[in-house]
Amino acid sequence: MKQRLMEKVCNTTCSVLEVLPFCLKKRLIFSIYRLPAQKDITCIIQKDHHLKELNDLDEIANEDGFLIAPFSKNTSDKSYLIRPDIILTNTITPKQYKSIQSVPAPHCNGSGQISPEETGKSDYLYQIKKTLREIENGEYDKVVLSRVKIVRGAFTNHLKRIFELLCESYPNAFVYLFRFKDHCWIGATPEPLICTKEDKLYTVSLAGTRPYSESNMNISNWNHKELNEQEYVTKNIENVLDEYQVSNYQKKGPYTKKAGKLIHLRTDFNFTFDTVSDKLSSLIDALHPTSAICGMPMEKSLGFIKGIEKHNREYYTGYLGPVGIDDRLQLYVNLRCMKVLDHKLALYVGGGITDESVPEDEWEETEIKAETLLSVVQQIQ
Repeated sequence: MKQRLMEKVCNTTCSVLEVLPFCLKKRLIFSIYRLPAQKDITCIIQKDHHLKELNDLDEIANEDGFLIAPFSKNTSDKSYLIRPDIILTNTITPKQYKSIQSVPAPHCNGSGQISPEETGKSDYLYQIKKTLREIENGEYDKVVLSRVKIVRGAFTNHLKRIFELLCESYPNAFVYLFRFKDHCWIGATPEPLICTKEDKLYTVSLAGTRPYSESNMNISNWNHKELNEQEYVTKNIENVLDEYQVSNYQKKGPYTKKAGKLIHLRTDFNFTFDTVSDKLSSLIDALHPTSAICGMPMEKSLGFIKGIEKHNREYYTGYLGPVGIDDRLQLYVNLRCMKVLDHKLALYVGGGITDESVPEDEWEETEIKAETLLSVVQQIQ
């Protein structure tokens, strides 16, 4: 019935979102996204099921597609590039729909989904307290701990509406949905990793979170812990840029930036593309993971996180986005996201722990961050 309805809708040109349920049902490799502060919605679809694994980011120099990279490079989770055999922007024509209909479904039935375990409050508070002891002992300056929140229910048939609501609710976020193999993720992230704008590249330091209010928009009302956490991330980016001999960058911040119902502390960095054109892939590797999603010192924090978190982050706090499409690079840190499973959603949230952290306050911060997606999911429920 749904396929016949889709065919009827696409007798004339219609919204590109109408193809999303069909792609999900047929288990195609695809991505659909909307860039921050834009209205265009782009869908890219790969015609076969031979997914390109990226062993080296240098490979993206001559490739177009939608890049998906995991949090940690040293895991079984791999970086992939969804090939844009079909590109749709805003609308789909009957001819384009027929082309999508001809894409074969995969042979596998997708039985290999990995479901993360929910992190309860007592577990998360224990992890924070253990982390604080390590920080007090001088092992770390900062560690970012994440947790998983499970929402039970079958949501696959509602993903089109969830995507629409995310676009409406978070106009300044990178809103996306992608599917490949046994992975299906959707999110609305506020944090660029590295992006092009005309002949320039930009990246941001984003750390510190409060609920939106007029008083919180005034940076002088933020406390030392929040400002210090933001400064850690800023210094980390400055060190990377210095290492790559990027000396002519422009810096703006820190300042407050509204993201839906939240406010973050943010610092912007802009520099010319030709400064790093021959070492861009290496620069991306150096920037990821930032201390905003991992900690300081970075490598040591990464090992600690893998030991204390009960879940594999997979693509949460990895990065993703279109590369080469419209001759642009648009990569975003995968925050405010959830993994779509057959009978539930797994929401991922986290926060930076420093020597000034209060465990209960850190728990509340993750609850506030979870509302970004929960407020949309609750409209569906």
